[in-house]
Amino acid sequence: MRLTRRSVLQAGALLPWAGGARAAPATRLVPLDLLLTECMLTLQIQPAAMANIPLYQRLVMLPEVPGGVPELGPQLEPNLELLQSLRPDGILAPNWQRASLHRLERIAPVFWLPTFAPDGRPLDHAARLLLQIGALTGREALARDWVARAEPAFTDATEQLAAQTTRPVFAIRFMEGGRHMAVFAGNGMVGAVMARLGLRNAWQGRTNIAGAASAGVEALAQVPDARIIHFDRGAETARALARLAESPFWQALPAVRDGRVQAMPVIYPSGGVFSAIRFAGQLAEHLPHG
Repeated sequence: MRLTRRSVLQAGALLPWAGGARAAPATRLVPLDLLLTECMLTLQIQPAAMANIPLYQRLVMLPEVPGGVPELGPQLEPNLELLQSLRPDGILAPNWQRASLHRLERIAPVFWLPTFAPDGRPLDHAARLLLQIGALTGREALARDWVARAEPAFTDATEQLAAQTTRPVFAIRFMEGGRHMAVFAGNGMVGAVMARLGLRNAWQGRTNIAGAASAGVEALAQVPDARIIHFDRGAETARALARLAESPFWQALPAVRDGRVQAMPVIYPSGGVFSAIRFAGQLAEHLPHG
């Protein structure tokens, strides 16, 4: 996630005004995606409204949503009447939803932004996206500052985790029933940060475009010497762990027997620069040293 002149130029080339006159910075924007919301809040821009605030608070958490932001309802079915009444400068929406949300273009300019890395490099993509939104909103300097913070944060975490690099690591989220999990690797933000810090990902199976896969918890037995980190989603995770505590299979796992299971605060697996820096810090903090 190194900031280069090329990355800045690439970010600018993807903006709606590229090749023409640049518009004035947009100040009243509505994000319809968790990652785009994270980017706005990272740049200290209060959304004019947000889709599904409770979902953001449950899956992303930080940066925090300021008080008083209007709620638009589901991301795929936002309240169009409320949205129109707010008269925003623009709407930030993921480009893969353009076919289903094209009607938004009758309300305000829509900036269709890529929320998944097309080249399998999620950290570079996160940097470009933050720079794009920084340019759109007149927060270029702050966007560049956040991108520049990433490399020192990764380097510091790498040094703290040097003793952990020989043991593979599963990064997972337990499903409520305790029998299945989401596992993160491949071309997603979680897997990319782990690789950047020198950690070996224990999951070598396929993942989707977001770097996630669904699997049964029995897959954890395939790498018996692995460490398991899981993202704590409160009551949902507590119910899963209660069911696992009654499972002979779970109790027999070497990682469980040897105390190599570690909970950590939830991180949005498709998060941006802020989430990547935060995840690196959490790995350095929560994984044992030495």
